Amino acid sequence: MPSSHMGVERMNKAEAFLMNHEKTKLNDFRTPEYLMKWIDSRFGPVDYDAACEPGVNNLFSPLRLEQVWPIGSTVYSNPPYDAPSIIKWFNKGLKHVEKGGTHIMLIPNKLCQKSFIESIHPFIQTIVFIGGRVNFEGPNITKGGSSRSGSIILINEPSGIREWAYINLCELKKEVLK
Repeated sequence: MPSSHMGVERMNKAEAFLMNHEKTKLNDFRTPEYLMKWIDSRFGPVDYDAACEPGVNNLFSPLRLEQVWPIGSTVYSNPPYDAPSIIKWFNKGLKHVEKGGTHIMLIPNKLCQKSFIESIHPFIQTIVFIGGRVNFEGPNITKGGSSRSGSIILINEPSGIREWAYINLCELKKEVLK
């Protein structure tokens, strides 16, 4: 939202950048296969991908946010990176966990945003900080592919155990691609 100063509308630098960046409103940024394999090996097996385009980027069976998530299943999602979308997927995941399922999310590291502090922080069970920026795949990536912000992985599961971890992206790639 533009900020105002003495009745004059103006944007801060971040707002102006995002408004003018050609990829800002696009959503097809696919999780790279090496990262999906790592997530599956550490927290899976993953049954469904709830934020993919069916028939396009499916490493796991496609499932939509609007669909009923099968009880007891493990669902992965890399939702659009705007806060309202992330909160919708996170809340759906919490309901899934209440029914015995596991929800794994790849999201931008926006832990200091007010909406995250209020809507997500109290309910995070496991958080994995990723050292380095994820090179997403798909038609909307820019040269070099790295996202504009760092990413984190959130895992909520019936056990309710709370913990955090860190993985360096270079080490993760070496482990998966050996």
